[in-house]
Formats: sequence, structure tokens, C-alpha cells
Amino acid sequence: MKYRVFRVQSIVINGRFLGQPLSGVQRFARELTLALDRKISAGDLPASLKGARWRLAVPRNTPIDIRLSAIEIDSFGSAPGHVWEQTSLLSRARGSRLIGFGGSGPLLHRRQAVVIHDVTIFRHPQSFKRSYRLLHGALGTVLTRTAKIGTVSAFSRQELSSVFRVPSAGIDVVYNAVDHFAAIEPDDTVMQRLGLKTQSFFLLVGTMKPNKNLAFAIRAFETLKAEDQKLVVVGGSAPTVFKSDNQQSAGSLLFPGRLSDAEIAALERHATAFIFPSLYEGFGIPPLEAMTQGCPVLAADIPAVREASGDAALYFDPLRQDELVSAMRRIATDEALRQDLRRRGHENVARFSWDDSADCVLSILEDL
Repeated sequence: MKYRVFRVQSIVINGRFLGQPLSGVQRFARELTLALDRKISAGDLPASLKGARWRLAVPRNTPIDIRLSAIEIDSFGSAPGHVWEQTSLLSRARGSRLIGFGGSGPLLHRRQAVVIHDVTIFRHPQSFKRSYRLLHGALGTVLTRTAKIGTVSAFSRQELSSVFRVPSAGIDVVYNAVDHFAAIEPDDTVMQRLGLKTQSFFLLVGTMKPNKNLAFAIRAFETLKAEDQKLVVVGGSAPTVFKSDNQQSAGSLLFPGRLSDAEIAALERHATAFIFPSLYEGFGIPPLEAMTQGCPVLAADIPAVREASGDAALYFDPLRQDELVSAMRRIATDEALRQDLRRRGHENVARFSWDDSADCVLSILEDL
């Protein structure tokens, strides 16, 4: 009598993101991992993936600040960053399906999926160090030919296809979502600490990287000369990086540095509008986060942001300062417009959810 031997399939998630500073890419990885964990716990999986052993692989000594019920934490290896991926992770994931949400993975693993978020390193190289551009350019070139590739928007799919010269039809779209941000309890104490009143300020959240275009928005605010408005720049560098020539405007510029999500949510609930002046994005999640808090959004008219924000934002050309000044003046004086954008914003964010995106990931894993 012959017996068939069945091996329990193993699915490994590249958990290197847990040891990295929290930005958009790491948030994407974290929320998708949590959504997958919920689906595994509920048994809400495709038939071909049921019974699989799920592991979140992380470098040894990585702080574990994520709570999972069905996905095991597997800590191993001591090599730094990319070296860990190319050596320890490669060895540990041998024979398993592997998925990474942060644009990198072991080049010699032939049964993996990788989400590459954008090609900013090629479109705005001045925003990155040369070593970073060379490394991630090489990783992208190899992975787009050897791994199953996902990305975060239809725009980024076309960009990846163009830059790496691979067919766009083979790239899956796994959207970002903001339901995690909608559930945040705002910390209103930040309003008193910064000396702010409701609808007395515009809000910017970002870094001083050139493609984020924050200096452009700050100059536009100075040109606006709105005595009853301030500009709060969260996460951006302090005035030692941006120095105002107009002392009156300088008094209306606030640089509180990095704030918690709860503090940012509170500011969004009370702001006149959220300004997103970016020159290039793979998706554009900050405007959607602002929409969850009922904050009107002024957004750069670029493809990825149009795709994410739909008709729920007031758009401006991120190269024309007069357009942003006009949009700020209009939103500050038109309550009906603010109310309309709040309504449209809530409708828009409902198009995206981490559970839906997790379903896309499961479909990708099935294809592997």
C-alpha cells in the first residue's frame, strides 16, 4: 500500500519593518500583518491556504510591539538590515512562501512576493543618498524579474513597469487604507499646548525631503498674509532649516516636531484645512488620514493623490504658489466648501480597508 505524505505549508512574512522607524511603508506592513492575523484567526482564508503555518520573521533582538494571535513570531539572526534578509531570512524561509511589504527581500528566494511602493528614488533622486539609490535600484531591478510584485496604486504600477521595464499586467495593486487612523482617540491637549483655536490654522505633516515640497507650502502661507491663521508643520525640521524673512509670518509658523497619531488626529479635527503639497507619491496616505477626522484637504494635483483622494480634495498645482494661496484663501472663507469636503472625505475613505487589502495579499500568496 502506498501512502501520500502531506507537508504543512509555511508562509513567512518579512518582519524587518518592526525594527525600523514608523513611516508610511512600515505602517502599511504593520496594518496588513494585523489584518492577515485577523483573517487567519477567523478562518477567513482561501481553501488552498487553510492549515498553513504563518510566521513573522524578525531579526533577533527586534522590539516586538505588535500583538498577533495566529501568526508566530520567529526571531533569529543577528546581521544588520539587508544582510539579514539576504542571508538569515533566505535560509529560514527556504521551502516557504515569503512575502515582504517593504520593497526588499532575499534575491535568491524564488517563491516570494514583494510590495514596492513607488519609484521616488528615480523620479526625485535628490531626496536620497547615493548609496540608498544604488542599493534599492538594484533590488528593484532583480526583484521585478524574479518575484511576484505588488504596489500601492495603479499609478505606481505604471511607474514600476516604466522604470524597470516589466509588464504592468504582472503587478498587483494592494491599496493603503486608513481604518486604523479612523479609530484613534484624538488627544486634544495638543491644542492648548500649542496655543491653537479651532479653524485658526492650516496643518502640514511631512519631512523636509525635496519631493515633499514643504518649503513651497510655507512660502505660500507667507504670501497669504492671513492674520487670523497660523501654519502648523508637524514632523518637519525646526526653523533652523526654514528661516522666515518675514518676522510677522514667522510668529505664525509652528514647528512642534514629531507628534503622536492621537495628537495629529486632534489637530486635523480642528484645522481650517490639511495641506498636502507633495511633488511625487506612490499613493498619498496623509490626505486620507485627515479625511477620517473630518478635515478639509488641499492637495497637490498629481496622479497618485488624485487616485487616492478622488473628488474629496481641493487640488492645486504643486509648482504654482498662486494656486495654493488661492485655495487657502478660499477654504478659510467658505464654510459651505469646508462642509462639502468633509462629507466627500468620509465617503472617499470608505473605498479602502486593510481587510480588503489583506484579501489582495492572500490572492497573491495563492498565485505563489
